[in-house]
Amino acid sequence: MEKVSEFNGGLIGWVWVNFVYMASIIFSAGLLMPFGLCYRERWITKHTIIMGKQLEFYGSGTTLFLRKFLFIIFGPILIGLAMGLFFILFGDYVGGDDSIPFVGMALVPFLTLLFFAFFTAWLARRMKKWIVRYTRFA
Repeated sequence: MEKVSEFNGGLIGWVWVNFVYMASIIFSAGLLMPFGLCYRERWITKHTIIMGKQLEFYGSGTTLFLRKFLFIIFGPILIGLAMGLFFILFGDYVGGDDSIPFVGMALVPFLTLLFFAFFTAWLARRMKKWIVRYTRFA
């Protein structure tokens, strides 16, 4: 029986591509991550055949960088607004005379971690949608 779908990339190539991707994140503090991601996705699609057809990734690191740049600008603003809203709503319970300060102050890191968890999941989903949008059959 003939294989119709396969991944024919080698281990050394896979290790190298992931090394370049991780280096683009670590050594540039995430600034070059879009370019490393596009490099990795091009390599993966170059070595992926589905139903006898070659995949091709045609996304641009520049396009993804501009999208990421908007997240870098608006991310801290959204976090600041969320924390400000928290203190407006629960400010009476944090450090007031008739409050339990520990309970109020414990909510701040918990809600921040919860916000980051949802934000990270949402961002990963958007990133996957972007990758799929720029992947086609060659």
